[in-house]
Parts: sequence; C-alpha cells; structure tokens
Amino acid sequence: MIPLSPASIRIDADLYDDLANPVRQSAYPRNSRGYVRIDMSLRQYWHNLFDPVPQLLEFSGPDGRAIFLPFMAWARERELSLDWSYHLWVYEWLLQSEFRDRLETDLLLKIIATSAARWTGSDRDPDNCGIVIGSSLIGDKAVVGWKFRSIATDFLEVEQVEFDEPLPAPSGNFGFFTTPEFKLDYFPGWRPITR
Repeated sequence: MIPLSPASIRIDADLYDDLANPVRQSAYPRNSRGYVRIDMSLRQYWHNLFDPVPQLLEFSGPDGRAIFLPFMAWARERELSLDWSYHLWVYEWLLQSEFRDRLETDLLLKIIATSAARWTGSDRDPDNCGIVIGSSLIGDKAVVGWKFRSIATDFLEVEQVEFDEPLPAPSGNFGFFTTPEFKLDYFPGWRPITR
C-alpha cells in the first residue's frame, strides 16, 4: 500500500471516509496529522470496547487489533450505530469470527451488562426507568439496567435476573424492552437490536 501524502489532509472532514474505515489508517505515515487524528478518534471506540470488557483482550492480544479493526470494518459495512448496543454488535461479530469457539456465558453476561450500563447513561426518555436485555444464547436469564433514582447515587445499577415464569427467547440473538417503572411487572415483548 502506498502511503498517502500528509499534505493532502487539510481539515478533519477530509479524514471522515478513512476514519469510518479504520483499516485505511495504515495508509497514512505514522507521523502525519491524518494518522494522529484518526488514531485519536478511534481510541475512544477502542477504550469504550475494551475498558469495560478487558477479557476481550485475551482473544486478540494487548493491542486488541484482531478484534477491533475487523469489527469496525464489519460495522461500517452494515452502517451500525455504535450507541448503547455497541457491545452487543461486537458479540454478534464474534459469533461469526475465528473467536466463536472461545465464547463463554460469563463473557456474554459481561457484554450484556456493559450494554445495559451504557443505556442507563445515555437514554434521555423520561418514561424509561430501566432496560431489560435478553439473549437466546443464555436461556431464562436477562440483565436489567436501571437509571439513577436520585442524584445521590454514585454507581450504576445493573443486575442479572431470572423470572419466575420464563420469558420467550428473543427472535434473534438479542432482544430488549424498557420499563416505565423501577420494577419488572410486565413483559411487552422483545424488541430487536436495530442499526
């Protein structure tokens, strides 16, 4: 691959297409402004992925590239939103990857809990108090993330639950629903994780 000229990058908007395709990062000389800007932008996604779930680094080594770069390319092709469902999409990719035979329930529960925690910090709908995320891969268990009940709370409340009467499995690998109260007293049906 022929390195790009650092002079061709004038503003960050010129980097957008290459930022959305992290494999292209290697086309920039490491000391170029373009490389540094792409690297800084990608680090946010890298840290959001591996900081809460460091077990993923056991698969790919300390730099995480064997997971991160192929996943980001896969996500770009599918135009996925890397919102609270970011980790669920990573797990979907892992199920199709060379790592699929190494996936265990503990990792899956950590991935789901991380997604629930991200939802609690990002959902702004005042009618939602919690999110329930289920998976056809873990049977009757589900993970619930609750929003802060008061400003005095200093931790995220995420818990694994099992229901007295098992819920049907989501139609895909993952499903979710939100609840308008700080209790689970109804099941409106699973919603799919969407792009």
